[in-house]
Amino acid sequence: MNLKTLEALLPSLLTEIDGRPGFWRGNRAEVQVYVLSDEEHNRIRVMAPIGELRELDPEFLALLLRSNFDRALDAKFALRGNELWSVFVHPLSTLLSDDLGLFLDQVVTLVKNTGTTYASTELVFGLEDDDEESLGQYEAGPEDEEEEEET
Repeated sequence: MNLKTLEALLPSLLTEIDGRPGFWRGNRAEVQVYVLSDEEHNRIRVMAPIGELRELDPEFLALLLRSNFDRALDAKFALRGNELWSVFVHPLSTLLSDDLGLFLDQVVTLVKNTGTTYASTELVFGLEDDDEESLGQYEAGPEDEEEEEET
């Protein structure tokens, strides 16, 4: 995809769209969405504000990180100062036109599910509780460190 294709495609995916090449704002499913793109650096970022964190609670931040691992899928939680955002980032040139709507939906769904499931789709792609405990118990031993140094 390039900026010209993106600019032509966005009006079919967002309502109340305005902006200029490389920066657009619009709505999808009643959520305000921003689309930023840069051909020179081959990036596109789709993002939507969730809200402001009044305090940076370590337990809540840990919940967001766990959600990024197993239920946020392509959209992710991100912080900018105390602002919480739903964000999707991808190389612009390899983004398929047919996929952009799906990624917009994930960003919007993550906004709407913050506070409940913290998921961007119905799929939870992660580990069972027993597997998570096993993963958390793994610590690199001396033999593991030696193998890493050799590679």
